Amino acid sequence: MSITTTLRLVIALAVGLIIGMERGWQSRDTPQGSRTAGVRSFAFVGLFGGLSALLTSRFGANILAVTFFGLVLIVAFSYRISAKDSQDFGITTELSLLITFILGALAGSGVEGEAVASAVIVAALLGYKQEIHSILNQLERRELIATLQLLIVAVVALPLLPNRNIGPWEALNPRTIGWIVLLIAGISYIGYFAMRIVGSRVGLLATAVIGGLVSSTAVTLAYAKIARKNQSNLALLGAGISLAGGIMAVRLLIEIGIVNPSLVPLLIIPVGLLAIVPLIAAVIIATKTTQNISEAEVKLRNPVELGAALGFAGVLSVLSVLVRAAQNFFGDTGIYILSAISGIADVDTVSLSLAQATHESLSLEIAATGILIAAMVNTLFKALLATFIGGWLLGRWCATILLSALSLSLIAAFVIRG
Repeated sequence: MSITTTLRLVIALAVGLIIGMERGWQSRDTPQGSRTAGVRSFAFVGLFGGLSALLTSRFGANILAVTFFGLVLIVAFSYRISAKDSQDFGITTELSLLITFILGALAGSGVEGEAVASAVIVAALLGYKQEIHSILNQLERRELIATLQLLIVAVVALPLLPNRNIGPWEALNPRTIGWIVLLIAGISYIGYFAMRIVGSRVGLLATAVIGGLVSSTAVTLAYAKIARKNQSNLALLGAGISLAGGIMAVRLLIEIGIVNPSLVPLLIIPVGLLAIVPLIAAVIIATKTTQNISEAEVKLRNPVELGAALGFAGVLSVLSVLVRAAQNFFGDTGIYILSAISGIADVDTVSLSLAQATHESLSLEIAATGILIAAMVNTLFKALLATFIGGWLLGRWCATILLSALSLSLIAAFVIRG
């Protein structure tokens, strides 16, 4: 037996052990002899799958089908007996055995990496049963429907959208717009769902980080309202608002990197400073401040609701046309003015419109400058919003942090541009 064959069988055995350890731990309190399958059973099934795959080279692919069918019969017979005795009709362990055989066969066929990775994922899904059920219990029906609607749009509607430029100046590509909307909704939904799971129990700064993935403006409004009622933790609240703005910058870099990676080298330092400076300030303030506000409710709209997604698509379409119009009628200056005005309300739409326009006629340098202007204006707007709602004392903290970030970002931009 060659070293390669031995290694494949060892990995097939390891696949069974990975899943079997989780199943064995779950049934550790079950009396001996009453378990459907334990660690050894899963290890044997994984090895059985690996051996079956190796035998296909001598006996053909039918041997794999025969051995799998035989395992199905054994598992079905065992399930019938155990379900009758225990009145437990769950089939998770039985399905796990069949999956273990398949993964063992993959390892035996030379697909070792994928087999091990799949085994870890299966074990994780089995091990996090209670956490998954807890998440589902917190999911409201309207959120479930909204998620399913977005998945339908992604899987069914998006591939049907025309992949060509249409509209004024041929500025609109329906499939590209749909893809960008899904990208933004997906990133925002991660933060939204994280907020739904952990709530506001994780503290001001952690809430700001999670909320910043969805809407840094929502975090600013929530924290400013707290500051208006409670003047005792202004430094921490200001740091939270600034940190949410910094997370916005990180999210922006990720989005732009996906739409057009060529823009990232031009933006990584100036936009990155908009994130790094608030992060450093938040860490310093957190180490020197005693937090006496344990919860901060941040109201976020579900980003995957069909209305929200269609609204974003509409705004993105309008801005795509305006970017092309501004370029044609007013040149670079028009792009910069549009970026500044749009950045007040939403930095994502105008930035992604500019990033997408670089695939057509807009230069990378002009697009990067416009994106940076939008990000800076949005950052400045949050400082003003915090001051207007939360008062001058909160605004002073926000202005100190955010204006420091803006200053360093401007210096970096000028140095990069030469």
